[in-house]
Amino acid sequence: MPSPSLADVAYSKIREKIITAHYMPGDLLSENELAETLSMSRTPIRSAIAHLEVEGFVTSFKNRGIFVKELSLKEIFDVLEAFLCMQEFAINTVIERDSSLNNEELEIHLNAQIKAEQENDYIAYINHAMAFNRSLVYAANNQVILKLMDSIIDKMIQFGIVNWKLTPNQIHYSGNLLNTSIYEAICSANYSKAKQMCRQKYLDSRESILNSRIYKSY
Repeated sequence: MPSPSLADVAYSKIREKIITAHYMPGDLLSENELAETLSMSRTPIRSAIAHLEVEGFVTSFKNRGIFVKELSLKEIFDVLEAFLCMQEFAINTVIERDSSLNNEELEIHLNAQIKAEQENDYIAYINHAMAFNRSLVYAANNQVILKLMDSIIDKMIQFGIVNWKLTPNQIHYSGNLLNTSIYEAICSANYSKAKQMCRQKYLDSRESILNSRIYKSY
């Protein structure tokens, strides 16, 4: 397997720092500083930035620098709605095909979420919460839908971590109770309740975001 190019390395490292909110929305980055930090020339940095700009993580301005894009309220709500649609579709598919979900995998991620809350490790929590959602959607056996989910999961992880950093006084592990309810409903094949809890999680997430001070000026 060929080694990744410098541009690929730069892209992965900068992207990870954006998703984990090491670089916060609104931060101004520079090619020179990034090149120095990653010990490489500006050429692979420039290529990495172009890739990240296409994905919507940054905006590059000539002679001004590179801004980490802020996630708009509309964008976050659109993603939440997409998640709900994919979850409901996956559960409906399981019902129609008389198939099953991967309960063992769901349990692994749920337990990891709960452990992360006990250890106050929000980054681990949000990653496993998203993996729980992905495992649920995987049951639909639809690669197009799964690819769509993969394309937006990192945006949700980024938003969750940014929100966690900016609102330390809010409760940030509420997904554990809801995912526990979803898991229990799935294990008992009570799929209507599972869908109901998915929708409740969507509604709770919307309310939490609206109450967040991040978006009060939007």
